Amino acid sequence: MKNESLAWKDVLKIGGAYAAFCIGSGFATGQEIMQFFTSHGWAGIGAALITLVLYVWMGMVMMRDGQRYHLDNDIAIWNHYCGKHIGGIMNGFGSFVIFGIYVVMIGGAGASMEQYLGIPNIAGRLIMSAACLIVALMGLNKLVDVLSFIGPVIIICALAIGVITIARDSSQIVAVQGNLARVEVPSTSDSWLISGFLYAGFMAFMIIPFMTQLGSTSRTSLQSGMAGGAAGAVFQVCAIIIILVAQLLNISMIHNSQIPSLILAERISPVLAGIFVVIVLLGIFSTAMPLLWMLAHKVGADRTRKFNLTTVALVVLAVVLSVLPFTVLVNKIYGISGYVGIIAMAITFGRQIFMRRDHKKSIQKKNMEIN
Repeated sequence: MKNESLAWKDVLKIGGAYAAFCIGSGFATGQEIMQFFTSHGWAGIGAALITLVLYVWMGMVMMRDGQRYHLDNDIAIWNHYCGKHIGGIMNGFGSFVIFGIYVVMIGGAGASMEQYLGIPNIAGRLIMSAACLIVALMGLNKLVDVLSFIGPVIIICALAIGVITIARDSSQIVAVQGNLARVEVPSTSDSWLISGFLYAGFMAFMIIPFMTQLGSTSRTSLQSGMAGGAAGAVFQVCAIIIILVAQLLNISMIHNSQIPSLILAERISPVLAGIFVVIVLLGIFSTAMPLLWMLAHKVGADRTRKFNLTTVALVVLAVVLSVLPFTVLVNKIYGISGYVGIIAMAITFGRQIFMRRDHKKSIQKKNMEIN
């Protein structure tokens, strides 16, 4: 039995890994935040709070269940929550979603390196693919070590840009609604309420299996793991809200930009803009790498022949497919995945309620037998 004491080092490590996993090219560039939250104006903050509640739930409960039920692979996880038949469907669709988002990450890497570093698009995609391949082949434990370092770096830099922008442009608050009405901002939904669920929904197919398997293999206490899951959610959503406000204050300038965060960084300092390009690439890497591992892990355990061959094959296929425009990839893949992800979360939540009820009945029955 693991020590149940709360270890803050473990909390920060798990929280950093969770946040880094959720942050990809769409988040780091600001494109995700603009389409899911900023497009709804100040109501986007309400959408972010909905996402926070769902992220905290997934982070805490998946860490707990992974450790409690030893769920160490995707099939076992979805069967556990959804039953054999629906679980098989969710596992299959989840594989499609994960691969689709991995392709988005690789495409974003190619576009970013070409636009801001002058590296040919294909070369950028190959560089990112090679980096993901190397770390993924090392296994989950090494992956978590890398993620727990990258996550806080990305969030701190994104927060710095957001806070400086808000402090400088706070006088524009009264003009936000008028400016927003004069521009067309791409959005995944017409409703801020639905957007909050959609954002968590498209991530559900990644978060549920990743955090559950992390809980299954984690050497931390149950208390530290669950606290880390909650901390990671809070880290990310706080960053979302701050960047959302910064975007609203500059919506006339960034509404049609592929990488709105870079424009905000350029307004602060050209040097910061150069640094932020690296941050965007780290954001892509921090999501693409675990997605690649998750897909290969469906076929075989870490470092086995099946795992290694599958990893290489997926890398090659993603490089070939990652040629569509980045904004289109974010809008279409994330939007469709979000609606199915909401269903997956609902089924998972319902299953946990029944499991908790059955657990209480089991305890009561044992107590009656003892008495």
